[in-house]
Amino acid sequence: MLEDRKLTRRGFVGAALVGSMGVAASSFLAGCSAPEAASDKGAESWDEEVDVVVIGSGGAGLAAAVEAANAGASVIVLEKTNIVGGDSTLCDGILGGWGTKLAKAQGIDVSADEVYDWFMGHPDWYGPKDPEVARVLADKSGETIDWLQEIGVPFVEEVAPRFGYTELPVIHQVDGKGAEMIRVLKENAETAGATIETETAATKLLANDEGRIIGVAASSKKGDVRIKANKGVVMATGSYAGSPAMLAQLNAESAHLLPGSNPGATGDGLAMAMDIGAYTARASELPLMSSLAGVESGSIVNWNYYERLHGLWLDANGERFFNEETNYENPNGHRAIVRKQNEQGTQVIAFIGTTPELEAVLAVRPIEWATGETVEEVAEAVGLDGAKVKATVERFNSLCETGEADDFGRPAEFMVPLTGPFYAAPISVSTSVTMGGFRTNTEAQALKLMAPTKDGSLTSPIPGLYAAGVVCEWNCAAGATVLCAVTLGRIAGQNVAKETPAA
Repeated sequence: MLEDRKLTRRGFVGAALVGSMGVAASSFLAGCSAPEAASDKGAESWDEEVDVVVIGSGGAGLAAAVEAANAGASVIVLEKTNIVGGDSTLCDGILGGWGTKLAKAQGIDVSADEVYDWFMGHPDWYGPKDPEVARVLADKSGETIDWLQEIGVPFVEEVAPRFGYTELPVIHQVDGKGAEMIRVLKENAETAGATIETETAATKLLANDEGRIIGVAASSKKGDVRIKANKGVVMATGSYAGSPAMLAQLNAESAHLLPGSNPGATGDGLAMAMDIGAYTARASELPLMSSLAGVESGSIVNWNYYERLHGLWLDANGERFFNEETNYENPNGHRAIVRKQNEQGTQVIAFIGTTPELEAVLAVRPIEWATGETVEEVAEAVGLDGAKVKATVERFNSLCETGEADDFGRPAEFMVPLTGPFYAAPISVSTSVTMGGFRTNTEAQALKLMAPTKDGSLTSPIPGLYAAGVVCEWNCAAGATVLCAVTLGRIAGQNVAKETPAA
């Protein structure tokens, strides 16, 4: 029996980080101590000098490095942890794009407009997107996948829709997932001449008197350094989803979220953006999230993702409160769980019966949750009132049997009565992708706000500064996070390489 389901940081976060991040987390933690401020050596004093400095070595940063180096620029990539890749190396390698060589080989006909409509759909889920940036990301989505394939990233041949992502037949799967994609990007960046410095944390963007970004202050195991960037800097530092402190600071509803991102994703880029007055947007919004049942026992089910187990979400009173069949990509389900847990101070419970879907999972791996033949014994094992949960299950089962509309709008095809043996486990909610960051234009230039001009413009590019990936404002849809990061990274790398060097 779970004696205490209070939302303490120790109980709610500690076990989950070990279970969900494992070896990857321990590796990312090395070299992640907070860097000291760069020493002031004078405006004209530089320790290194290159054309382009890229901050961050995920998909966006490495793509920028490859393109800039291939265009003839000297490039250095700064990575604060001891391994490259960021969140991209941990991702599933799922990329959604149209018109690719793989798609054409299968006779798949999807247009850029359909992908754009997919990106722009459901503003109530992901919030408003910059239509011009989203248009570029949609138009170039297939081109990016072909580019990755051309430089050596292996893909599974099948292109298809994917549950939890999109009904469009656009999903491409990297063979070897994100880790293999990052390996190939790193290899290409180094072959093109880029230098990658790990355990080197950028601490400050440096500007000249005209406001042009001309370099970066950084802290490394060798000491503090100042690196001059003759053509410009590309910010690709990723999200702040790995920082519980920043998540809670920016949005109080995030105070008890598990930091599901890599521990290096602590919002350094966002902080540097704000320090120079860059235009940042939506930073205080709830991040995209994953609902994980069974974290404490190690039998983790990512609700409505790869394994769709049909059951109920129960609050502290043993009652339902939301449609449990909400698609994984729809943030409203995860938000409902977070808000309920914040309201009551204890975790929501996933309560399931024995279904063909559960039996399929059990055939592959055990589900070590509280289990039993009766509703009451399982409910009590997870700290709920057995009689109240029994009443909830009986109400749900009666709706299933009579065909009446569900109390929470659950689709008819998922109205299947719960039968034993029953299983139950607390639900934890982890971060996935944060929503806010740099505003950019379609050229990947970072923007600043200004007084309205005669033509009505309110923004202008910050000279010498580009941004790509999740350090930017969210501008894509589920299943396209990494793809959009790589696409904007390529644009940033191409354009920064064309810059006239600063005087």
